[in-house]
Parts: sequence; structure tokens; C-alpha cells
Amino acid sequence: MNTKNILAGMLLATLSLPAFAQQTNDSIRRATIEARGDSVVIRKGAGDLRIRVYEEQAEEGEEPQEVEIYEGIYLEREDETTNTFLDALPFIPKKKKYNAYDPHNSGIYIGFARMTDNFMGFGDSKRFPQDLSRSWEFGFNFLSAYHNFKRNPHWGLNIGASWGYRSFNIDGDVALVKENGQSVFSAGDSDTHYSRSRMRHFFFRIPITVEWQQRISTRTRMFFNFGPEIEIRHGMKSFTHINGGKKTRVGRGMYVNPVGVSLLAQAGFGNLGFYLRYNTYSFFQKGKGPDVEPLSFGIAWYW
Repeated sequence: MNTKNILAGMLLATLSLPAFAQQTNDSIRRATIEARGDSVVIRKGAGDLRIRVYEEQAEEGEEPQEVEIYEGIYLEREDETTNTFLDALPFIPKKKKYNAYDPHNSGIYIGFARMTDNFMGFGDSKRFPQDLSRSWEFGFNFLSAYHNFKRNPHWGLNIGASWGYRSFNIDGDVALVKENGQSVFSAGDSDTHYSRSRMRHFFFRIPITVEWQQRISTRTRMFFNFGPEIEIRHGMKSFTHINGGKKTRVGRGMYVNPVGVSLLAQAGFGNLGFYLRYNTYSFFQKGKGPDVEPLSFGIAWYW
């Protein structure tokens, strides 16, 4: 038996599989590859693929005959599970494969929020007096979907929807009020004193991120994702305490841009991660409020 010829025949058979898989005619589902007397027979049937290897053997005084020396059966299994609307909802248990793509999109997040004077800035704003330690946000994803690139477990595209709340502290004896068609800061005087002023709003966010991930243990992956995020703002209000009294609303709407676009980056290990988001343009409508852009950063727990 010529082992090299047999191995060469099996290699040719393997390389020929895609061409045979595309054929639907029964007459083409059987093919024979010959190599110096030995032959490899490939049979493509319904449900499995059979590869048989024959060797030409002959005894003295007899005609050569082909003798089967190997048969391999490769079963074709199709994943019958299909994605449904329930698969996009949080808290729905899903059976995860060991090497399957696991998006880090759905989760709960909480962090700090602040206003900056320019895009990608991080320092204190000169246009919006604020105490960072008292400005915060929280939210949770209620819808999530993803697409895995060519079944590659390392790369995928995530899209989701979240709802949350963000509150900006306004530091000092000032309050943000509506005056003459603008949102302006009103400073206290001898008769009026402002304290614990705050501007808050609710939001819907739609993140669209490209994610890379790498398994580092049987249960843990490190990951990084980045992409744009659309923010729809609602319920905007401004509050303050006047002369030490109860919380008083001093404005609503506040001429903010109802829709914002941020850049979102997330990174972490397993189910825990960190996030950073920068809004790409002014929080207020042009000429109707301070020219500032919000940013937020914090931690997230993904499920």
C-alpha cells in the first residue's frame, strides 16, 4: 500500500469538498479520485459525507482488485436554533457555546457626568460651574442585538437601546433659569440665595458599537468596543433651593438639543467593565445656552 498516494488522494478530496457541496444533482454526488492505482471515492448524501479509500491489490495469477482500506463519515449538523425577539431582551437565559461570540451590550451602568468646554475635554468648565462628585448618571439596556462577523468569535457588531437618568450639579450661589429665550445662570444677591441647584433629564440611548473580545479563561473574556451612540433627551428640568427653602423648579425644557450623538468606548473583563462617552456637539441649542458638551464615565455590569 502506497501511503503517500493515499494521503495525497485524501488531501485532494478535502480540497474538492466545497465544489461537491454545491452540487444538487444526484449524478454528481459521487466522485472518484485515482492516484497510481489507488482511488478515493467521495459520496455526498443527505445528511452526511462519506469518503472511502481503496487500494489496488493483486495476487499472483489473478487480476488486480480494489480493496476498501478506510471509510470516513462526516456528519452535517445544522443549527436549528433561530433568533427571536425574546433573544434581544435582558434577563432571558441563553445557552452559550464555549467559543461563541458574547456581546457586552446589555447591562446596568452608573457613573459620573460633567460638562466640558470642548469636545474630548476633561477639565472643569468655565461656562458651567459644577461639582463633579455630585453629578452622576445611571441607566440600563432593555434591548440588545448583535451580528458576528463570519462566525468569528473575536469580532462583532452590537446594537441596543437603554433608558436612564442624568443629573448635573450646579455649584455656587447660582441657578440655571430661562430668561429672554435663553438658559442663563442667575446669581444670588442680598435678597435671594440659591443653593443645591441642579439640572436633570431622562434619556433613551441607542449604542452601535464594534466589539473585539478574547477569551482568557473558560469563563472570562476581555473585551473592547467602540462606536457612536444616539441620545434622545426628555424631561429636562432645572431646580434650586431659594433662601434655604424647599426644592423649587425654576425652568423646564431649558433649550437643550433634544437629540445628541456621542462616542462610546467600553472595556473590561468578564461581566464587568468601564465606559467613557463624549457628546460630539453642544448640549444646548446654538445661542440659547452655555456652549458646553457633556461627558460621562463609570462602571457597568453586563449580562
